[in-house]
Amino acid sequence: MKYTLITGASKGMGLEMAHVCAAKKMNLLLVSLPNEGLEKLALTISNEYDVKTDFFETNLAVNENIDKVYEWALLHNYSVNFLINNAGIGGMGPFESYSPEYINNTIDINVRATTKLSYCFIPELKKNAPSFLLNNASMMANFACPYKSVYAASKIYIKNFSRALREELKPFDISVSTLQPGATPTTDLVRNQIETGGRLAKLSVTNPRLVAEDAINKTLSKKKYIVPGWQNRVIVFILKLLPTSVKIKLILHSFGSMLNKSAHS
Repeated sequence: MKYTLITGASKGMGLEMAHVCAAKKMNLLLVSLPNEGLEKLALTISNEYDVKTDFFETNLAVNENIDKVYEWALLHNYSVNFLINNAGIGGMGPFESYSPEYINNTIDINVRATTKLSYCFIPELKKNAPSFLLNNASMMANFACPYKSVYAASKIYIKNFSRALREELKPFDISVSTLQPGATPTTDLVRNQIETGGRLAKLSVTNPRLVAEDAINKTLSKKKYIVPGWQNRVIVFILKLLPTSVKIKLILHSFGSMLNKSAHS
């Protein structure tokens, strides 16, 4: 019996992906932070879609906990043929205002957890091929972003890491895809950023369920890059054509607008 493992599964995009996968009759392993109602969620999804589910609560910012996720899956003989590295940390502000804890957590979850979980589960994905690996990056994986410097840099890493891994794993019938969504209103923080942002932020808004459906369907179709929403694909295309100096000014204006409005609210 095959399973799809999703990190950051208790809310937001991870929760939407869990519903989309379950609707396709995929059995699920849900991973998220403790005390976020994951046990109840796993049971609800199992009953609603008639699939097998299990859950593991842990903080992936702690290095040894990443190994524990893999060990838990092996202990229960869960055959994972689809790994979705969705867990991540956002945030916005001048770099000098970031706390050391925020910087460490962003790198640990966005970069290290995604990298190490991929590494741990590659033998399982090979054994259970054809298999799939989906890493959640961002539209910001295509350019540097003032006021979201650490977050954007972490997503640039995810995009390049996933692209390289795609070529390495292709001979083993493992398809690696990279999700690059725009602004997706899944939390109060993101909704506030969209509301206070400039035109670029508002244009990139995409419905979370549609993003999840696009992500899962196109991963299963072995698509390399997934940018949900026609408007986001246009934005990425145009930004790639612009000189870096112009691109940075546009992004600076958009996120600068968010900061100014937040400061005066």
